[in-house]
Amino acid sequence: MVQEKAKILLHRKIARDHYRMRLKAPSAARGARPGQFIHIRCREESPYDPLLRRPISLVDVDPTGGTLDIVYKVMGLGTRALAQMPEGSKADFIGPLGKPFAFPPKGKRAVLIGGGVGIPPLVFLAKELLKKKIKATAFLGARTKEWVICRDDFRKLGVPVHVATDDGTLGFHGSVVDRAAESGRVAPATRHFLGSRDSAASVAGDLVFYICGPTGMMKAAAALARRRGIPAQVSLEERMGCAMGCCMGCVVEVNTEPVGSHARFQRVCTEGPVFPAEAVLWR
Repeated sequence: MVQEKAKILLHRKIARDHYRMRLKAPSAARGARPGQFIHIRCREESPYDPLLRRPISLVDVDPTGGTLDIVYKVMGLGTRALAQMPEGSKADFIGPLGKPFAFPPKGKRAVLIGGGVGIPPLVFLAKELLKKKIKATAFLGARTKEWVICRDDFRKLGVPVHVATDDGTLGFHGSVVDRAAESGRVAPATRHFLGSRDSAASVAGDLVFYICGPTGMMKAAAALARRRGIPAQVSLEERMGCAMGCCMGCVVEVNTEPVGSHARFQRVCTEGPVFPAEAVLWR
């Protein structure tokens, strides 16, 4: 983990309200792992307006070139300010932070289920999975086609992509979890993206779910994994103050032992953002 003032090499709009930024950050790029994030200051010339940094996940990392890419959605004061930072300026950030995704055992296949700005970290994950010869399939969800992001990133990697939109303007009409359930319905639907004729039980046993997005979507995807007997990891999204484990602003309740200790309450910034799906107490 480092603090850097990194030059912005690229900063462009990629979809409605969504931007991609590339930072020249060799030290951070060398140690970054899929599922980690950076905590970025949103305005160079006025570092205390807004006061707090914003946590943003990594969509791509190039250790050789020394660059980090992030994708974010403009939603409030901080991200509106971030969107105004020009190429060539410096962005102050801390990172990489957080616990990364765990890679599946040899022989497993990854199903990536992402919604909204939960999609970008799954791109980085897919890239690293392919390096390990692990096959992946991506399911992407958005409210409308104008907010579908990173589809081309998966395609460039050769990862099959299935899109769902709430309003039906692109791909499947409905939730991304329903789309994944439809494609992953054991025998014959799971075969659609696995190319397998195995039994229902053995197909489910070959899979690992990786999930990131809005809380309701992650809860539904985790429930789908539980019903199918498929191990799953979720990358949680919470508001953060310090992102260093000090302010306790991003605490979530998890199913750990001993129940009576503070171990039941975990910080997304340090113990997460990645947790086993079955450990999260969804509300």
